[in-house]
Amino acid sequence: MTLLEETIVPRLRDYWVRLMLRRVHYTDRADKLDLLYMVEDPWRLQSAKEQARFAWTNRLIAAQFGRPATILEIGCGEGYQSQHLVQVCDRLYGIDVSARAVRRARRRCPVAQFAAGDPFSFQLADRPPRIDLVVACEVIYYVSNVRRFIDRLSQLGRASLVTYYQGQAAALDPHFVGKPGCQRERFRYDDTEWNAVWWRNSEE
Repeated sequence: MTLLEETIVPRLRDYWVRLMLRRVHYTDRADKLDLLYMVEDPWRLQSAKEQARFAWTNRLIAAQFGRPATILEIGCGEGYQSQHLVQVCDRLYGIDVSARAVRRARRRCPVAQFAAGDPFSFQLADRPPRIDLVVACEVIYYVSNVRRFIDRLSQLGRASLVTYYQGQAAALDPHFVGKPGCQRERFRYDDTEWNAVWWRNSEE
């Protein structure tokens, strides 16, 4: 590896990620999130910390929902967590606002079905009318209307699961207060904590 590859390229990559993530919280900036994926693995999901989060999520799904026949992953990105979710369901569907990310997800996890789009406009040809479990891991901070997003998760699935890091808990916790049947769990890895919130939805 050359000096350029060891020093300058990683710095340029980190600068690009910081630039694309500037002012994207709670804004629906799908354009910036798509540009973010001009670099691969911008979230560093191959790290030990993120792999531990994936394993925790799988354990929680197995404990609370058994083995769902179908899971819909909102914000699948490049398919890193998809590789874990396919282990705990019979059929995985994934969507992301970034077409770049979806193309990589298809290569990384070919047994799942992916599509580019947001939770309100995506198209998946053979998706059943009602998914057993809809998961949205680490994506809720990137929508402008959190309440509308949560309601949409409830419309799409028989059950819903959301995870978010503790640093955003003050902004997000109030949206789940008083929600019928809502349950919670927290997970810590080194100096990072995440919250999981899940609930079951009416069949009506």
